[in-house]
Amino acid sequence: MENDAKKLLEKYLNGNSTAEESAVVEDWYLQIQFEKDAPNHAVIEESKKQIWSKLHRNRKSNVLPMLKMVGIAASIVLSVAVGFYFIKYNSSSSLQANTTPLKSILPGGKKAILTLSDGTVVDLDNAKDGQIANQNGIVVLKSKNGGIEYLIKDEHRISSGINTIYTPRGGQYQVSLPDGTKVWLNAASSLKYPYSFAKTERLVELKGEAYFEVSKDKTRPFKVRTTGQTVEVLGTHFNINAYQDEDLVKTTLLEGAVKVISPTSKLQLRPGEQSLLSTGGDKLTVNTQVDTDKEIAWKNDVFSFDDDDLKTVMRQISRWYDIDVVYKGKIDNEKYVGEIPRSSNLSEVFKILELNHIHAEVKGKVLTISGK
Repeated sequence: MENDAKKLLEKYLNGNSTAEESAVVEDWYLQIQFEKDAPNHAVIEESKKQIWSKLHRNRKSNVLPMLKMVGIAASIVLSVAVGFYFIKYNSSSSLQANTTPLKSILPGGKKAILTLSDGTVVDLDNAKDGQIANQNGIVVLKSKNGGIEYLIKDEHRISSGINTIYTPRGGQYQVSLPDGTKVWLNAASSLKYPYSFAKTERLVELKGEAYFEVSKDKTRPFKVRTTGQTVEVLGTHFNINAYQDEDLVKTTLLEGAVKVISPTSKLQLRPGEQSLLSTGGDKLTVNTQVDTDKEIAWKNDVFSFDDDDLKTVMRQISRWYDIDVVYKGKIDNEKYVGEIPRSSNLSEVFKILELNHIHAEVKGKVLTISGK
């Protein structure tokens, strides 16, 4: 296997490999599983720098499209300014000792707190499946797959009232609203909504990030209010990232149409477009080159980075692993590209950064990142 690997890599690096052989090499390194055969660490170390160089050259010349990489347990991402390159790692190396404290920090999961209109607080993580509450003719249910549903049982008894669902750091959750709209909440987010929508509109308030699949209703527009803007739709799929610690509020449209309104501007998005609003600003702009897969990767249980700097990466890590991040020493402004499963333990994630001379230590809930 090792000799075959060397020959195949030589052909690939010399540009003599067939399309099938090139695909083998790229799949081999980008999606290699623990149980698959692979060249040993020494062989990989010998060839990886040449491979980065080839990927870098090809990326510049557009000969080879930028590859999306899927990280897995016990795999390593080799991070450089142009991206991540996944390789199998020798677990007996000194890196393991450096990252051992991180093994105790597990990824987030389905966690949320539901506050009902009467002030009742329900820990959805510990609540049993089935009926949670009956609010004047509307039954609140926890489904078997770990989501919240609202069922109208008696229209004559329905009255107004506000519910709030909140996901802590390290949590995410799905809620199906009374009108049939489905909402996925990312970590450290909250959604405030009436358990019975008004006759003229369906208004909710979002803090943090959520993905919406809005049930169509031409007579009642669905509105999402966030800091500095309101998004109005009749029925469509879109994502809003409105974290207060981010520089931009981003609204990304996947299908249908949405209207985004700020105090000084208004625009309508088409599928594949994204509106941008500076935090604290009031003027909307449009990004027509948005990678929609990246914007909703979190909903598909993946971290996705595309030329993101370390602090941008770490804000996502902080929310999902419920940790505070501090920086020490010189942190280079290198960019990261790639994808990592959100099911990975924090120790696996930080093998990425260790290989790029970023060292991490954790004490309690504080993660300290030391640069070069």
